[in-house]
Amino acid sequence: MPKDWRGDIVFSENVAIFRGYVGDNNAHSHWASQITIALSGKIEFEASAGLMSSDAVYFSSKTEHRLLSGFVCSIYFDPLHDAIPKSLNENTQDGWAALSRDQLPDALRTIDANTNLRELVNSAPLSSPNTTTSSDDRLQKVIQEIKTKLSEGTDVDRDTLAKLINLSPTRFSHWFVERTGVPLRSYKKWLKLRTAMNAMLDGKNPMEAAMLAGFSDLAHMSREFSDSFSLTYLGAQKAWEHAQKNQQ
Repeated sequence: MPKDWRGDIVFSENVAIFRGYVGDNNAHSHWASQITIALSGKIEFEASAGLMSSDAVYFSSKTEHRLLSGFVCSIYFDPLHDAIPKSLNENTQDGWAALSRDQLPDALRTIDANTNLRELVNSAPLSSPNTTTSSDDRLQKVIQEIKTKLSEGTDVDRDTLAKLINLSPTRFSHWFVERTGVPLRSYKKWLKLRTAMNAMLDGKNPMEAAMLAGFSDLAHMSREFSDSFSLTYLGAQKAWEHAQKNQQ
C-alpha cells in the first residue's frame, strides 16, 4: 500500500468524490455513506466479514471499514442525502455490501479513469434534491442556519436552533435524530470537516481552515479528520496538489 493518497477530489452540496490510489489508512467509520468502485482490477477492503475484494463496495453510515489497495473512485454522500444510499441500504448486511458493476446504480456503472468528475458531481441523481429536507420546512430552516453560521466562521448551539423552530432543547435533539437519523453534534462535525476541506482546497493553510470551520485548534481538526476519513487532512491536501500538478 502506498503511503500517500494520490488522485483528484471534488465536492458539491451533496457529495464528495475521490478518484485515485488508496493510501495508508486505518479502520474507521464516518457519518457519510460511501460507495467505492474499482477502476482497475478489484478493490480490496476490510469489513466485519474480514478481508474481501470486489468490483465495488458500499458502506452505510457509521460502518467501520478499511480500504487496503486499489485505483478507485470513492463517493461520499452527505448524511442527509438519500437518493442513492436509500436504495443500497436495503441490501446491506452489517452495514456494507460487496457489489458487482451490474449492481451499481445506473448513474455510476460507467465510471472509469477518464470520467469528468466535475460533471459527475453535478449529475443526477448525485445532485438531486434531498427529500428528507425538502419535505420539511422546519428542517430546511435548521440546516440552512447551521450552514450559514459555519460560512461566517461561527457555531450555532442547540438551544438557538431549538428556539428557531419553537421546540425545547431536549425535544429538538430527539426531533433532529428522528428526521435525519443523525445526532445534531455529528452532523455539525461533518459540515465542519467539509468546510475545512473546502477552505484548504481554496488555498487556505491548515490553521486558517481549522479556524474558519469552527474547530478549537488545528489538533482538534486533525483528530476529527483522521477519525472520519482515516487519511489526515495533510494527506487529502497532498492528493489535491498531486492532481493539480497533473493537470498543468
